[in-house]
Amino acid sequence: MENILEKKINCVTIAEEMAYPQAQQPELAKQLDEIAKANGVSVVGTGINPGLIMDLLVIIMTGCCQQVDHIVSRRVNSLSPFGPAVMSEQGIGITPEEFREGVNAGHLSGHIGFHESITMIADALGWKVSKIEQSMEPIVTEVDRKSPHGFAKAGNAAGCSMKGFGYVGGELKIEMDHPQQIEPEQAGVKTGDYVIIKGKPDINMVNSPEVSGGIGTIAMAVNMIPHIINARPGLHTMITLPVPRAIMGDMRDMVCEEARVIS
Repeated sequence: MENILEKKINCVTIAEEMAYPQAQQPELAKQLDEIAKANGVSVVGTGINPGLIMDLLVIIMTGCCQQVDHIVSRRVNSLSPFGPAVMSEQGIGITPEEFREGVNAGHLSGHIGFHESITMIADALGWKVSKIEQSMEPIVTEVDRKSPHGFAKAGNAAGCSMKGFGYVGGELKIEMDHPQQIEPEQAGVKTGDYVIIKGKPDINMVNSPEVSGGIGTIAMAVNMIPHIINARPGLHTMITLPVPRAIMGDMRDMVCEEARVIS
């Protein structure tokens, strides 16, 4: 990224940690911000998750609330469209014992982004996060399941269930629930994206089946191009840029005149 920014090129990345690098690497975030500003360009991390479903969408839905007491962001999705690399990092096909050993040894990554999503939501609402925790457990299948790039026999892991917990002043305020597995319908699991807010008013938003991770990530990255070109120089997040939307016209028409001159 440093190499890109020093060549005076605006950057959109789908690296999960870049969705909100302030969460875990504030010094690196500050450094990238300084490099981008020094070269008159901008950088943002985005994607379907983190970047939209489990953070920005939640933030947008709080916009109609006078009060927010508790948030649950849930994404139940299928891993079947993904390739061998995802199958490996999610522990597809291994025994529950091997799964837990892999978690303890750091060999299984599961979902990356809970720290980023929780901190983004909290900062947007003005909450100060005091602690973030997460858990990772195997989804053990009762039937054999086979996807294009993965196989799990009955009794082994067909997926990974991850949860995240964000505390504000010692009180649990933000919960992340993200089970993902191959062929979920074979186990009677209905996929979907959910935003559940306890407040005034309560929010219970459901989109089912879930937004496709691959298509969604591609779209988010491309649709943010004019926004990062138009943005003031520096490090940005999805809460410092205009809301994403599908671009059906000529993308060049969305680049402001000042940005055109600079480019």
